[in-house]
Amino acid sequence: MRNFRNVVLLFFTVLLPFTGISALELVIINKTETPLFEVYAVSGDSENWGYDKLPYDVILPGDYAVLDLDMDPELPVNFRLVDEDGDLYLKYNVDISSRRKIMVSPEDHQVLSGNGLMRFTLVNKTGSVLRGLYISSENDENWGENLLDEYLFESEEKILELQSSGNSSFFDIRLEFAGESIVKKRVFISDRARVLLTLH
Repeated sequence: MRNFRNVVLLFFTVLLPFTGISALELVIINKTETPLFEVYAVSGDSENWGYDKLPYDVILPGDYAVLDLDMDPELPVNFRLVDEDGDLYLKYNVDISSRRKIMVSPEDHQVLSGNGLMRFTLVNKTGSVLRGLYISSENDENWGENLLDEYLFESEEKILELQSSGNSSFFDIRLEFAGESIVKKRVFISDRARVLLTLH
């Protein structure tokens, strides 16, 4: 039985490097004026938030907590934090490939826009020049107009606004490159989000 467990442990030890998943330490810094009672962190393409990563801890204003996560550092991460009043602080598509400190600020507090517009930032992390960008509501067959008035080069950013009935929603995004087109389904976009465009 012990030999079987050792084989299983060895299997997962060998498997993790090939899947890109590794053990990461992320520091969550509370720059808000309220304690944060729940912290959720999932990959950017996840459709649910999973479980609270700090079930027995509270991050006081000005304080920090360390999260131990098993994730691929090359993929973006979504964060959801809940304060003492149940209000949400959301950070979407955070690039953790080059940083391990995540600041949670009042700007991450989710407040519905009065005019129904979501304002967010797109970042080109595809490794290629983006020639066209189309965004439609999920399952809507009409792509509408190209949202780029000029090419978007690698690591460049563009701020966009979308009409929405809420402060977050799922969208389909079509990326146009030289000679090819890629559609990304069910991309979650929220007001003031930072959306990383990748080929994953």
